[in-house]
Amino acid sequence: MLLALFFFLSSQASANPQRTEHAIAEIVSDRAGVHAGQSIQIGLSLTLKPGWHTYWRNPGDAGLPTTLDWSLPPGSRVTDIDWPAPERIDVGPLVSFGYEGEVLFPLTFTAPSFARPGDTLRLRAQARWLVCKEVCIPESAVLEFDLPVLEPGSVAQSTLSSPAFASHIASQALPLKADSVELLYEGRSAVLMITAPQNSDKYSITSLPLIHFFPYPERLIEPVQHEVYQTPLGYAIKLAVLPDAQLPEDLQGILVAKQKLNGELSIWGNQSVAAEFKAAVKSVTRLPSFSEADRIHTVSSTPSSGAPLAVKTSSMKLWSALGLALLGGMILNLMPCVFPVLSIKLLSLAHRPEKPSLFKHAISYSSAVVFSFLALGGGLLLLREAGRAVGWGFQLQEPLFVFGLAVLFSLIGFNLLGAFDVSSMVPRALANWRSQSPALDAFASGVLAVLAATPCTAPFMGAALGFALTQSAGVSLLVFGALGCGMALPYAALLLAPRWRDQLPSPGLWMVRLKQGLAFPMFATAVWLIWVLGQQSGIDAVGKALLSLVGVAWVLWMLGSPSRAGSGFSLRHLLLAGVFLGLLVWSSPPLSDRSSQDMAPHTGSNSVASQWLPFDEEALADHLTRGNTVFVDFTAAWCVTCQVNKIMVLSSSQTLQDFSTAKVVLMRADWTDRNQRISAALARLGRSGVPVYALFRPAKPPLLLPELLTAKMVRDALQAP
Repeated sequence: MLLALFFFLSSQASANPQRTEHAIAEIVSDRAGVHAGQSIQIGLSLTLKPGWHTYWRNPGDAGLPTTLDWSLPPGSRVTDIDWPAPERIDVGPLVSFGYEGEVLFPLTFTAPSFARPGDTLRLRAQARWLVCKEVCIPESAVLEFDLPVLEPGSVAQSTLSSPAFASHIASQALPLKADSVELLYEGRSAVLMITAPQNSDKYSITSLPLIHFFPYPERLIEPVQHEVYQTPLGYAIKLAVLPDAQLPEDLQGILVAKQKLNGELSIWGNQSVAAEFKAAVKSVTRLPSFSEADRIHTVSSTPSSGAPLAVKTSSMKLWSALGLALLGGMILNLMPCVFPVLSIKLLSLAHRPEKPSLFKHAISYSSAVVFSFLALGGGLLLLREAGRAVGWGFQLQEPLFVFGLAVLFSLIGFNLLGAFDVSSMVPRALANWRSQSPALDAFASGVLAVLAATPCTAPFMGAALGFALTQSAGVSLLVFGALGCGMALPYAALLLAPRWRDQLPSPGLWMVRLKQGLAFPMFATAVWLIWVLGQQSGIDAVGKALLSLVGVAWVLWMLGSPSRAGSGFSLRHLLLAGVFLGLLVWSSPPLSDRSSQDMAPHTGSNSVASQWLPFDEEALADHLTRGNTVFVDFTAAWCVTCQVNKIMVLSSSQTLQDFSTAKVVLMRADWTDRNQRISAALARLGRSGVPVYALFRPAKPPLLLPELLTAKMVRDALQAP
């Protein structure tokens, strides 16, 4: 009797659970043993600490799916994970798809056909998963599982060794019962049309279950929000396609019921909470429309207490964000992209105008700066609402905008050198009105100063903008307005307290020389913008842009050289203006054809650049799992602050030596072009623009460095506990 009991106990499947800091992991099976050649259900069971979550096969905006690398006995095999239905996990402005609490990742194991009764099959798996709360921590474990081989003819015990198998069977995604499923799309808008089967009449049109939509492909459908409508035939789900996503011929995914109907939690009597669908994808010229009365519900993200790999910004108070925005806006005036423009305006004040006109000038300039910041903020919010992943300086990701700025700064340089006179290029009435309305010049200068400021990020701006873009539209615009007030304040103060002008010599030849000298920073800015254009669109675009600048210079010389000044506005001006516009259209660079998923940074092949790896979240998680520290440089070719920091600090031999001594892995996230993954990573760090410098350490929150770097700051960060 005792011998029989011993044999029974020794023939039970056994596992060796592994405990990590945030989870308990083990391999489980639905049976106590297996026959030779038999297939049974096994799975990875994860029990997560309260408040922590892990990810589905498509993690949504952020995250990584769980992986299993198996080492199996000869002749045996396992299938891929049969993913359980996920839940939406709202993380600040982002949405992830995953699980909390206890989750089972099931799969099918088939024993070798030549296995002998009494043998024990040892299964070994390297499991890797990502757990997130306020930070994300990659974890892993080597798991072993012993499975006895049973005698032929004996009945394998069907007692489930984990309650998770029973839950999985009840929630397994079954094929959706539907007459048809189609995804109709127009541009970046799409509608998933689902026609109910004829035998679903027991569900009235007013009691359709609330459902959540989960697509299988990553980086295809915007996960943040979808709207579900009832139709006479079933469901219509309004979706947004991510920028630059290429829709497949068929879209697969699952629908998950979230509401009980008639005592049953299912979709159309599917006997499961989840239903798997396959939708034919069709392009249409016009999407169907739906009334608000037909809306069943809207699924959207709601702010939470933290974000993956993120610095907490939700705890920041509004007054703190406004203060940081005001201070950051003031410092922005000293950045290399803004200071030359302000120098020109300050030079114009050396003529000692009367105090009333100074007051009007200050009001006009300040109004223009604040208005421009509000316009930028509004545009950014609208684009984000439409599903675009954008941030501060987003317009410089468009090659045509960069090209236009290069032309504009070249025009300013030509004007400062006296190559043309603006008054000779416009109708006399407009020229007279301009000369009599200095406030117009002040307003235009304010707009130009903000345009010039967008490639730069000043200290304190990053945290303020990161806070703004997680708040309501009203609060966000308030922060952008504070940035504008901060930028306008120093210049307005100089206008209204003009004692500094008394220290200047009387107007004379020195002013002409200084004005001409200021043309060269404008030309240098144009050269830098052409370089940025080359990074975005290639060498052909650079050649066409340079040719266009030569043509622009010729047209301006013909239209507005001093020898022709005063001739007024004539048909000749119109003809040459037409040539000017035609030349710009012909020679303007094409839109960049770089893929938004192209992670390769815009760097050369020199030895310094080769030390930096392209940013990749999976590689980052893998390095952290292995105990490595990773420094990530979020940068862009059009970001002046980024380039200054790169040359002065990050590429210096001393800093590179510090990185090498600390054995830090270097990554560069290049945001020159639109890149969905980098935008999402910035959002998780509570930032909306570059530069951002983040030091990732195993099992610790990321450490963010200031926007303006020094070698000492980097060294101190590497030595931080």
